[in-house]
Amino acid sequence: MNIEIFFHVTRQLVGRIMVGVSLLCIASIARSEIKFTRDVAPILVKRCIVCHGERTNLGGWRANTYQFLRKPGVSGLPAVTPGRPERSRIFQLITEKQLSNRMPKGDEPLSKSEISRIRSWIQAGAKFDGSDFNASLKSLLGPRSHPRPPAGYSSPAPVLALALSPTGREVASGGYNELLLWDAATGALKRRISGLPQQLHSIVFVGNGSKVLCGGGVPGEYGELAIIDLATGVRKVIDTFPDMVSCAAVSRDGRRLAAGCVDCSVRCYSASDFGALWVSRVHSDCITSVDFSADGRFVASGSKDFTVKVNDAATGALFTTYNGHNKQFGKYKGQFPLYVLRFDPVLPVAYSAGGGPTVQIWDPVKAAEETGTAADMEERFAKESHAKHIEHGFRNEVYSLAIRKGSLFAASGDGSVRQFDLASRALVRTYSGHTDWVFALDVEASGAHLATGSYDGEIRIWDVNTGALVTRLRNQPAGHMAIATAAARDAPRTSR
Repeated sequence: MNIEIFFHVTRQLVGRIMVGVSLLCIASIARSEIKFTRDVAPILVKRCIVCHGERTNLGGWRANTYQFLRKPGVSGLPAVTPGRPERSRIFQLITEKQLSNRMPKGDEPLSKSEISRIRSWIQAGAKFDGSDFNASLKSLLGPRSHPRPPAGYSSPAPVLALALSPTGREVASGGYNELLLWDAATGALKRRISGLPQQLHSIVFVGNGSKVLCGGGVPGEYGELAIIDLATGVRKVIDTFPDMVSCAAVSRDGRRLAAGCVDCSVRCYSASDFGALWVSRVHSDCITSVDFSADGRFVASGSKDFTVKVNDAATGALFTTYNGHNKQFGKYKGQFPLYVLRFDPVLPVAYSAGGGPTVQIWDPVKAAEETGTAADMEERFAKESHAKHIEHGFRNEVYSLAIRKGSLFAASGDGSVRQFDLASRALVRTYSGHTDWVFALDVEASGAHLATGSYDGEIRIWDVNTGALVTRLRNQPAGHMAIATAAARDAPRTSR
């Protein structure tokens, strides 16, 4: 074949192949349409929200939610113009040639791939494929794959949350990226369930104890609410959060779940399919505790903002605010952060505590009647409240409460736990022996045993009838200490 003819034919063939490849690429792009939550949000979270987030919004522009992302900054220019990347301020700044004006400012430029994804998303209409325009972009990224826990701990993990199983035979605690199940009678480690967030701040046995609801995360970075099937060890993530989940609860009828987050939000879910029911953002500081009323009518949340917000459990609408920890008048005046609240399992009253000298006992309906309007603010705080008080006598703040069989149990930062009779509000017993702050406690359903956990990683199981220490263990897999104490040498002093 003539060499010129050969090259001519080859050029035509190569040209047709290139056209075919281009058409295949276009078809591939069409099939894999750019998604905001999958392709764009991770870039914004990683590279933008440090300077343009909830707390810091340089240039008057935020990128922590889709709603804020679409709004202009102080320049007044549209941050995103659907279909026109070249007229979108965000695209102009990430492709700026002049270093002093390019974003991210003072950092490495976005990669060609990241810029291409943002361009394609804007070109395609800058559509949002999530369910909530106001949701934090962090919460749109989905569950994380967590690191495996260490084979053994060099020191015990702080006990920030624990729970006794309904039978009282097992106690669950949070380790490093795992849930630990201990034998309550012997202190032996029975099981380790991994694949969980760095810290667990809430552990609740669900139903007959076959499942556990866990809330936790990484402070300031990530939160997760998950339910674990103890038979299989399978973790089902119910929701993710932009900050750590600090508390969780299950309604008495088992139909609803609730979680509180450090980002000041409370979320409620259906227990049947884990679908989101509502989100409430009425607190001005982080949520520290959440619980359902006995009749399932209310979800109450305590906060470091000195208030308890009572929401309608079905709709999330604010029913009332309990201001008993924010009183400026009366015998127990002062402003005190809320760290824990619990509803009575039978009566229509709640118990709340934190800073201050008392555990407060109050009724949401009566609290609503006393709240009044903003016009009578001073008179409202001066009024005599219907609330009752238990003077707990701790030297430090109260971090955990439990109500069982007519008794209230409270744990404090002074290392002790106290039991009070609810009818008389008198002290029944003090459980002593912990040498660090006690952050967690639980009482089994029958009221026979009490579990307490402290920041130094010690877990203690007590006999409620006698006050005797039954078991002492350290929250430390592989080489953990467990002492079954029929007559423990360090048995606590008790007072009645």
